[in-house]
Amino acid sequence: MNPELLPRRRFLTCSFSTMFALSATQAYPAETHAEQRECYELCTFYLADETCQKRFSDYLEHALLPALKRITDRPTGVFQNTNMQENRCLTVVIPFSSLQDFGEWHEHLNADMAFQHAAKDYFIQTAKIPVWHRRESQLLQGLTGSPKLELPKGKTPHLFELRTYESPNQKLARLTVEMFNEGKLDELMRQAGLAPVFFGERLIGNGPPSLTYLLSAENEEEHEKHWRTFRSAPRWERVRQMKKFQSTISEISSCILIPMSYSDIR
Repeated sequence: MNPELLPRRRFLTCSFSTMFALSATQAYPAETHAEQRECYELCTFYLADETCQKRFSDYLEHALLPALKRITDRPTGVFQNTNMQENRCLTVVIPFSSLQDFGEWHEHLNADMAFQHAAKDYFIQTAKIPVWHRRESQLLQGLTGSPKLELPKGKTPHLFELRTYESPNQKLARLTVEMFNEGKLDELMRQAGLAPVFFGERLIGNGPPSLTYLLSAENEEEHEKHWRTFRSAPRWERVRQMKKFQSTISEISSCILIPMSYSDIR
């Protein structure tokens, strides 16, 4: 790679992020302080083997997460699948106070000399020996009914479930969001013990329009018990049976995650 191209590439990356933040804030009307919704970058990094996992975890723990704490002052989550042998990947959740903060964070990261020093071993990776071989990323925005991330309470570490509801089109996806907001499903989940961490509607990402949320629990047995309590609640049955919310979801995906030792969300 020609080193002379690096400043221009960095400039273009930062410019794109800034342009996106400006266009996104124009597309969504300004919200009051009480109503302002956070946004979340949800990234999944696919790793070739245990050595790559160790190298990438070192980068996250000692370089990226400390820098994010300085830049965003928000807790970052890093999780692995319960069975890393079948699907060796790490999932990273990065919360931002606003879309503008999301648009600017790479610029702050590039200017952070402590981060650049801590990440020097990570940056020497080459195409022949990559730390990760694929990355999937999406941008979510919190719901009006549940606009901010909540850290799980009680004994740590927790078990987490990441669930995504896909819809055939944007209109039906908006109805799914409306179902959560109008039905106050976040409140119902808390009452059932499901302990939601965040809810987010997808703004950018591959695949159909969707809604994603993260739940926490003490263990898998307790988590299943909480789901049974939620599903048997009369309010959920009323919301589920409402005509306008019928057939809004085409597919539901779910994965069970456990936090890394250095994850802020644990």
